[in-house]
Amino acid sequence: MGSLKQTSERARAWLRRVMPRAGVLSAALLVVWLLVHNSRFYREGFAGRLFTVALLLIYFTAAYYGFIGLRWLKRRVMWRVRRRLVITYLFVGLTPIVLLITLAAMVGFVGLSQVMTRIVRVQLVDKETQAHANARTLAEAFLQRLPPSGDGGATAQQAWLDERVALLQPSLPGARVAVWSAAGAGRPDESKPAQFASEPHDERVRGVGGDRTPIGAPLPAWLRALDEWRGFAYLPPPASSTEAFGTPSMRAFVRARAGDREVSLLFVVPVSRVLVEQLRLNTDLQVHPFFLGADIAAVRFNRDWWGSSISIGPPGVRQINREEERQIEIAAGARRVVIDFRRDQLGDEVNTSSMIVLPATSWTDGAVSQRGAFLCKFSALAMANQLFGENDLGKFFQGTIVLVAVVFLILELLALLSAAWLTRAVTGTVHKLHRATGFIKRGDFSHRVRVRSRDQLGELAGAFNDMSANIESLLQERVKHERLEREVEIAADVQAQLFPRKVPWLRAAEIVGECRAARGVAGDYYDYVEIAPGLVAFALGDVAGKGISAALVMSNLQASLRAQATILSERMRAASRAAAAATLGGASGQGSSSGSSGSGGGVEMPCGVTGLDISCAVEQMAASINEQLCHSTDSNRFATLFIALYDDDSRLLRYTNAGHNSALLIRAGGAIEHLTEGGTVVGAFEWARYAEASTTLERDDVLVVYSDGISEADNPRGAEYTEHRLAHLVRKNRDKTADEIRRLIFTEVDNWTGGQERDDDQTVVILKSY
Repeated sequence: MGSLKQTSERARAWLRRVMPRAGVLSAALLVVWLLVHNSRFYREGFAGRLFTVALLLIYFTAAYYGFIGLRWLKRRVMWRVRRRLVITYLFVGLTPIVLLITLAAMVGFVGLSQVMTRIVRVQLVDKETQAHANARTLAEAFLQRLPPSGDGGATAQQAWLDERVALLQPSLPGARVAVWSAAGAGRPDESKPAQFASEPHDERVRGVGGDRTPIGAPLPAWLRALDEWRGFAYLPPPASSTEAFGTPSMRAFVRARAGDREVSLLFVVPVSRVLVEQLRLNTDLQVHPFFLGADIAAVRFNRDWWGSSISIGPPGVRQINREEERQIEIAAGARRVVIDFRRDQLGDEVNTSSMIVLPATSWTDGAVSQRGAFLCKFSALAMANQLFGENDLGKFFQGTIVLVAVVFLILELLALLSAAWLTRAVTGTVHKLHRATGFIKRGDFSHRVRVRSRDQLGELAGAFNDMSANIESLLQERVKHERLEREVEIAADVQAQLFPRKVPWLRAAEIVGECRAARGVAGDYYDYVEIAPGLVAFALGDVAGKGISAALVMSNLQASLRAQATILSERMRAASRAAAAATLGGASGQGSSSGSSGSGGGVEMPCGVTGLDISCAVEQMAASINEQLCHSTDSNRFATLFIALYDDDSRLLRYTNAGHNSALLIRAGGAIEHLTEGGTVVGAFEWARYAEASTTLERDDVLVVYSDGISEADNPRGAEYTEHRLAHLVRKNRDKTADEIRRLIFTEVDNWTGGQERDDDQTVVILKSY
């Protein structure tokens, strides 16, 4: 963390040293860019790419000094709460207006653009529908006029077709028709030129675009497989041409059958000057034909809710924007296509416009794609007339919008006035609280803030006064708490001295123990005491409750156990001396009179102690400890206790379990025995009596005595560790030393609890024989 802070400080120092020079360089580069960015040399030469890298330096410099300026503004201007509130209220009051106006403009622009596209599309679909209907009518009528067989009457048929096409010119300007018919029965051959074709020769109805393919040219293969089709189609410019415009038209294809005779008819309405004038008249929009039919993979038109955009395709394709000429030059390999937005396909001048993108079918292969078809001059006034119109409903909507705008403006002014009043009310109380904190810093807790309002700020001032009044008492409580913590630390140190500090030496076994307190001082207790060489008493107790009170009972339990161990040790030494004296007396009496044998009298041995016989010593120790605890503690202060005597020579273990968890004896072969013989808890019932049991430890047997803090340890999901898991862990690792098993148990329990704070003391005593 310190290294990161030092690196950050060095970076700031480097920026403070370098950025002034970078600022001067950026300013010079910006001036040069403003002078040359519109030149052809900049757009097409290497200088433009070089300046792209230089612009990154300009952007970084602007961002850096912008950040510095904002930080200075925050420190100098925004320190006072009143200024912050004023700026906040201005943002709150003015931001919705700006956002609403911006949103309205965006929605209006997008909506009006969609309206324009919709209006033009409706007109074109109407022309398509008319073309299709007329194509169907003409095909059926032409079929009825065909002679029964042969080619007779071709002149009359052509004249009839020219007459019908001429009648359609007012509604479908530039309409032209081609008819394919078979000489006899069957389908006509549409891969050849049409037998009959009629098209006007007026220049005004000639279609835009460079294609001049006759109307009677053979049909494309994709269309010959269909019985009927209509749509907006186009012929792309030649691949070798730099021309970007295609030749658009509305087309309809139908087949008519009567018996075994069949004719095919193609009806075409080209996008011509007359058609465009009709669109302008019908839509009240300034529509310009601008069909981009260049078949280059680089040019794609994407429709989204903003309108349309031109995007550049794969690598190797580059786009050169000629902004001052309103042109886009696209180069793909050896082919170059120039799109000039200054004029439409009719040669008319085009002002600022929005492009209308329509689905169009390529006449050569039948592929459908989105193509830029028309440019339409955006006119808010014209769109407003389209939207509202001149009728009463439009005037009503217009008046409603004006009324809502006026009401909104009045409400906004009221909001600004309310903001000014609230700013004064809020900052006045904040200023008083700020002054009051100065008194608190000096240690004067008698200062009070005058409360005048009954709002949340008034409650805040009242809470400040209450806080000032309570600080002194809280400080006193803190002193008491710190004193109590020191006392707990002292108690923990004292308690640590009560645990065994020396492990008795055993020739054929190893004994270890550990207690981990949950709250500074523990209510668990473990101990092992050497009664005689090779004879060890050990115990593990768990006092009900936690904290200081449990620790006090634990100390009483420790004293009782140590006292009973001392008594047992003295009794054994006395019994040994008495046995030795009796042996010496018997040897000397053999040479004296027979009457002297009855005068010596034998020494009475304590219960369970004859020589080294300790058959009932453990149960007597448990009973004595229970009696002492009952006399020295309340009845609700009791403890569970496991106490045992281990003879290292005979490997005999005698134990009493006074209400404690069953100790686990894991045999060398893996068998698990539970040591439960004993009685009830100690310290609760003075009349309680206890039994003891014995078992012999074999080589590599492991005895584990534990408190419920081990088996009842909870994981984050609330599941207990359980005695079963503990037994399985010890059995799996019974080949390890007693100390290694102890460490492994605590590690496993910590992993199980996930590092949570312990809810109970955790204590374990382990005896392993060798």
